[in-house]
Amino acid sequence: MPHPTQSELLNTVLQLFIREGLEGFAEGIRLLVNEAMRRERAAILQAAPYERPEARLGHANGFKPKTVATCMAPITFSIPQVRDGIAFYPSALDKGVRCEQALKLALAEM
Repeated sequence: MPHPTQSELLNTVLQLFIREGLEGFAEGIRLLVNEAMRRERAAILQAAPYERPEARLGHANGFKPKTVATCMAPITFSIPQVRDGIAFYPSALDKGVRCEQALKLALAEM
């Protein structure tokens, strides 16, 4: 599946909020944080998905689910994985924390 452009992602989240109101907030956060983590991985690897530049530092290696309990609803994020010796964990979530505290830094920075 191709990654959405910025305007497509924004339109999707806005439509979600319009259709579902506060009920769609958890899904909107999931979409935005997942995209932020994908972009952070691309910056660390120095390569976007499916790019093969000489300067890339490692390889993308899929995603790992992580469910975070929030006051709205549990949100399952797709944590980008890397291989080839690159240490990476997205800054949008706290490693090892599975409650709403994991998101507080990410939401404060948005």
